[in-house]
Amino acid sequence: MKRRLSALAFCTCLHAAFAAPECVTCHPAEVKLHERTRMAHAMLPALRSAFAEHATERTMRESAAGYQFTYQRTAAGLAVVAERGADTAQGIIEWVLGAGAQGQTPLVRTSNGTLESRVSYFPQLQTYGVTIGQASGASPDAAAALGLKENAADLESCIGCHSSASAPALVPGVQCQRCHSGAEEHARGKGQVSNPGKMTPLEQVRFCGNCHRVQPPVDDAQLENVRFQPLRLMKSRCFTSGRLVCTTCHAAHEDARRNDPGFYNAKCQQCHAGQQGDCIGCHMPVVQLHPALRFTDHYIRVTGSF
Repeated sequence: MKRRLSALAFCTCLHAAFAAPECVTCHPAEVKLHERTRMAHAMLPALRSAFAEHATERTMRESAAGYQFTYQRTAAGLAVVAERGADTAQGIIEWVLGAGAQGQTPLVRTSNGTLESRVSYFPQLQTYGVTIGQASGASPDAAAALGLKENAADLESCIGCHSSASAPALVPGVQCQRCHSGAEEHARGKGQVSNPGKMTPLEQVRFCGNCHRVQPPVDDAQLENVRFQPLRLMKSRCFTSGRLVCTTCHAAHEDARRNDPGFYNAKCQQCHAGQQGDCIGCHMPVVQLHPALRFTDHYIRVTGSF
């Protein structure tokens, strides 16, 4: 499902309510479970984010005698200033992407457009650092120190996967209507709602891959591709057998059970009866991409080649 949201629409929808459709009347259990998930909080108002919690208390500076960052809470959000000597630039952070399990990256609104913040927060390390994918060291000027400018397509992609965008309102986080198209009309007694759980394996993995990706950003040899679970899963014989879908292992309205290999080993044994040992540890190893970022590789195989 692709949601269209232009940069202009994004700027005019920043104060939309944080809410899902009225699904709770008929589906209270699912709604209650989903409200606690990371997906439901994949995009947060800046002042409610872990990023903002300690930003105003710390002095942050780029390496190599680069720019210093200061943050201040305001009624509009979290104001940020990048400065080195007389060279300064400023912006306002109204939204932060990421629930905080691995990292949180703000969107910085400036007079020159919306930027991906150069500074991210990594909760596992309880520290701030350069956003993954941006160069380390000193920025060439204060405007660049605030972050990378997002073009309309990139902004639409970021917002589209971290929110349940629908004009004229922007609903932050992945809510009911993001995966169940027609949910709002269905809640009013009009029409049917889509159910990804009833899709074929290929349909479902492509559906999840709308955000989690089925195509590599560069090519198939990049180690960073372990972030993209559908892309890696589709390479696996377990998937091509037609017996495995995303929801075989991941309950639709709950978080993945991190640090619980026994739960997933039992899933493997449903098809591979009699197998013992740590299936997940051997065939789906964890890859540490960054001191704060680790991912389970969903290419299920005899390990030894990428």
